[in-house]
Amino acid sequence: MSTPPKSKHTTLITVIVLSITVAGYFTGLQAPMNRDVDASGGRRSVRTASPTDLDDGSDGASPSRLASSRNLPSHGVIPATPYAGMAEATAERRRHTRLAGLKSAIDPLAEITISPEEKLTTLDQREQNRSFNGAPPTIPHPVDQRSDASCVACHREGAKSKSLRIPRMSHAFLANCTQCHIESNPRHMTAFSFRENDFAGLAAPTEGPRAFKDAPPQIPHSTWMRSDCLSCHGHAGLHGIRTTHPWRKNCQQCHAPSASLDQTLLAVEPQFLPGPDIKE
Repeated sequence: MSTPPKSKHTTLITVIVLSITVAGYFTGLQAPMNRDVDASGGRRSVRTASPTDLDDGSDGASPSRLASSRNLPSHGVIPATPYAGMAEATAERRRHTRLAGLKSAIDPLAEITISPEEKLTTLDQREQNRSFNGAPPTIPHPVDQRSDASCVACHREGAKSKSLRIPRMSHAFLANCTQCHIESNPRHMTAFSFRENDFAGLAAPTEGPRAFKDAPPQIPHSTWMRSDCLSCHGHAGLHGIRTTHPWRKNCQQCHAPSASLDQTLLAVEPQFLPGPDIKE
């Protein structure tokens, strides 16, 4: 019984496709995904991308500055690693990964000394990313507007290393972080004033009142949306407003909230039972 002509053609096409696929695979193993060619048409050597190319040690480094400091092309793009060099690049990445730099550089039991000048400087720095005192802080880096998972991944617990400080959330998790927190330099739209106004918020308090000398200071701000005191005053907080005793967890056991700032307005005035009828 002879094979139909249509079946022969299908087999031939399949063999050709498989041959091209195998040839392309082995060709890709020998060449990088992105070749760098000089003016004369010759191929220049391509350096394997290293994790240290992205480890600048500072926040917000521009691609051009990274390029000049790492001997990269002027456009700041790291050359692609050839497929054949993936295994070597992975081993190199493991050798150069600076895991020690991710550890906290703060001793939780170390003595904390804060001068009045450092406190005022910290308060001024804190105001830079807020529209007014009590406003939600703006986001100093680009964010993914489609998901809150990336926000929670860093800010649920917070962290602090030698070159990075990640404050943790001062309130319970609320979905849609960008409903209150907006990018300070938005990428998706140009920043503009919705309507010109001369609104000026109240000045941020520098300290809370004390009942007597050396008494624990009263909390000088509302605790609404600031229920986690250690988010600002803990290990990952700015130095000027850090607490000198972060090992104590129940802050309001000693520091009383403000009676005027933390009042709760009731829709209906509560009714009380009449007092006892005392007869002499």
